[in-house]
Amino acid sequence: MNSLWIFPIAIGAGAFGSMLGLGGGIILVPALTVLMGVPIKQAVAASLVAVAATSCAGVQTYLQAGLVDWRLGVRLLIPTLCGAIAGGLLVGYIPEAAVRWLFIALVLYVLGQMLWAMRRPVSAQAERPDCRTQWDPRQRRIAVSLSALAGAISALLGVGGGLIQVPLMHTILKTPLRCAIGTSTFLIGATASASALLYLVQGKLPVDYVVPSTLGIVIGARLGVKFAQRIPTLALRLIFVGVMLYTVVRLALR
Repeated sequence: MNSLWIFPIAIGAGAFGSMLGLGGGIILVPALTVLMGVPIKQAVAASLVAVAATSCAGVQTYLQAGLVDWRLGVRLLIPTLCGAIAGGLLVGYIPEAAVRWLFIALVLYVLGQMLWAMRRPVSAQAERPDCRTQWDPRQRRIAVSLSALAGAISALLGVGGGLIQVPLMHTILKTPLRCAIGTSTFLIGATASASALLYLVQGKLPVDYVVPSTLGIVIGARLGVKFAQRIPTLALRLIFVGVMLYTVVRLALR
């Protein structure tokens, strides 16, 4: 297949990911691998650039709304970057098959979280007027460790660390959900950029995949925000579950 087909695939991944609040990487990587036959490490590298671009485009909105906790973001930035650098350096030593199975495990984790959310819907939470997070020393150790893990997963699988950072801030540090998403968006941009640079140095960042993926996922993310209010969330989740289950089977059989 021609690499130009990556552009519409990336638009769909960006739109669908933004409507579900997951980001496009969790969809783009398996789509490139299964539909286009792109080696998974190159798909991860292209996804990292797209995730970084989407984060840089989206963080401005959160900054203007005051939904980024700068103190928390700066404290978590160093361990997250360290994790991303470690994950990027490990890429050259981890076999393609291992990366594929790690991605399958991540997809199954996301599906489990989504199915649990469908079973036990969370009531709307009142937002505090500010985004200042208070945390004690014990929480600090947990947050630093999980942030490093989020950075490593972002670098290895190209999905951004938000899948770990948002639950970490919201459930452990008691950060309001909107503030957790905004702060995570700020962190994702930095970690994805650092990881993508490591892929570039190792020669695993092909331009013919990166350019259409980045343009498509940024456009798709903007379209997804507009369509999010028109499509029932339950329908989106059910479609996502079906698509991801099919993807897991295809990846496992490769």
